[in-house]
Amino acid sequence: MAGKSDTERSDVARIRAVLARELETINEYEAYAEDSSHPEVKAFFLHLAAEEKEHVSEATHMLRMLDKGQDAHFAKPFVPGHFQAAAGGAPAAEPTVAPPPAPPPAPPSVGRLANEPLTSLPPQRLIYGVPAPPPSANGHPLTIGSLRRGGGGGGGSGR
Repeated sequence: MAGKSDTERSDVARIRAVLARELETINEYEAYAEDSSHPEVKAFFLHLAAEEKEHVSEATHMLRMLDKGQDAHFAKPFVPGHFQAAAGGAPAAEPTVAPPPAPPPAPPSVGRLANEPLTSLPPQRLIYGVPAPPPSANGHPLTIGSLRRGGGGGGGSGR
């Protein structure tokens, strides 16, 4: 979205921009880890990549919450051969073994997506049905790391 300032973007556009940055950062950290000769340095970069993957999960959760059309695409299953058929190739052969029977539908629960497993955690503590880590004492549950502006308190970045 070159040309538009951050204040002119919608929340969904800002979340997509964050998601793109987080994915690029994962690739960088994993490449740094691969190139590292010291095991502890390698572990450090893999740790950073894992944190960015959590940010991707959080950004995806927010995107699904705010853009129901996008959420519908996440909820849609892909059948074997989907990508071959989309590329104009022959679809993959049907599996010879019947797939296992689908689990019985879970009773509806407020605040959960249909495909999320039931849990005793409240909905705000779930990301894709996986328990989210407990919030830190001084942190915000949706940290954006290097994208965070300095100072806090609404004073802006001083630009």
